[in-house]
Amino acid sequence: MYVKSVDSKQTAKSLLALLSKQQQNAFVMGYTGATKMMMAKHVFNPITKLSYFNTGKKTLNKAIAKESNNVELVFLRYATQVSAPALLGYNDHIEADKELILRSLNDDKKVLDQELTKTIVSFMKQQKLTPTERQQLEAIAK
Repeated sequence: MYVKSVDSKQTAKSLLALLSKQQQNAFVMGYTGATKMMMAKHVFNPITKLSYFNTGKKTLNKAIAKESNNVELVFLRYATQVSAPALLGYNDHIEADKELILRSLNDDKKVLDQELTKTIVSFMKQQKLTPTERQQLEAIAK
């Protein structure tokens, strides 16, 4: 649902409603925050836009503070930061998040869901990467 919420305000609203009924652990909080930031894309009023974004940012960062090594949550933040307009100033964690993501993808001890790994690798390949980082991703994709 989260991926579909990129293009659909109704899906984002439905996801927020679903998440609000779940136990509020770090995972649920992280997706709630990321989805609220996604809602900013779907509203016209600049004040409402900023409110959704800031509320979501606070919630996502709180979730990551609880589970700082949760690759999925860190990926949500990374993807949001690289996609957010620069004027929002939400770019403090881009490099650290990218490092944690790449390190986790390369760590044989961390077992990540295959679908999540594919999604992360696909997204990361579209980002600005050093040649070494690009090689790391290519090795994972094989």
